[in-house]
Amino acid sequence: MDSKSSTGGLEDEMSCCVCQELFKDPVTLRCGHNFCRECVCEYWKEKTSQSCPICRVDSAFSDLKINYTLRNIVDTYKKEGKKPKEESKPICSQHKKELELYCVEDKEAICVNCVIFKKHKNHEFLSIEEASQKFKEELKNSLKLLQDTHHKIAELKERHRGNLNNIHDQADKTEKQIKEDFIKLHKFLHEEEKNLLADLKKEKELKEEKMRAMEESIVQDLTSVSKMIKDIQQKMDKEDQIFLMVTRTKLIFII
Repeated sequence: MDSKSSTGGLEDEMSCCVCQELFKDPVTLRCGHNFCRECVCEYWKEKTSQSCPICRVDSAFSDLKINYTLRNIVDTYKKEGKKPKEESKPICSQHKKELELYCVEDKEAICVNCVIFKKHKNHEFLSIEEASQKFKEELKNSLKLLQDTHHKIAELKERHRGNLNNIHDQADKTEKQIKEDFIKLHKFLHEEEKNLLADLKKEKELKEEKMRAMEESIVQDLTSVSKMIKDIQQKMDKEDQIFLMVTRTKLIFII
């Protein structure tokens, strides 16, 4: 890895993701992310709750303690990195001069010779620092819009997650209610079955008792008729004269 790419990666680690600048009074939130104290405070002023601009983990103003180790590293980097930065400034590929101006019309960084040789005559110019600051402000505004969009999407995700949890909870409650209702229904049906069977048994016993009484009456009638048949047969076996006398007497008595 060359020194330029390694320096860029180091600056990324020492830069605030809100302002895109090297940390100023860096603070560490509960989640472990670092921000400039002023940046995170300004960010929270526009929010209803205090959460990390990156991961949305809840935090609080009371958590904003200066990260002295990180601040010392940034201060040291600033002191030691100024000279290399001046030595590594980009130069014009045509005139080999330092790029000190920015052509607003052509949207490119140029050197003084580019202006002298009339390539950018009558164009509007900004210093590299002014142009850089302007674009950083534009990027900062765009970043803020993206961060707000990210926050809204995260809130929408949480709402959907909450709705999903509510669906699961409602389904669980409904399932529980259905099971309880069926338990009650089974109990009710069991009681109804028990009562119907008891009524059926009682009705059966009453009918059986009635049939037994009728059967007993029939048996008595049958016994009486059998006795009469026997008597008649005995009389028929007697001699004719006696039979006539007994039969006539019996008929008179019956009449």
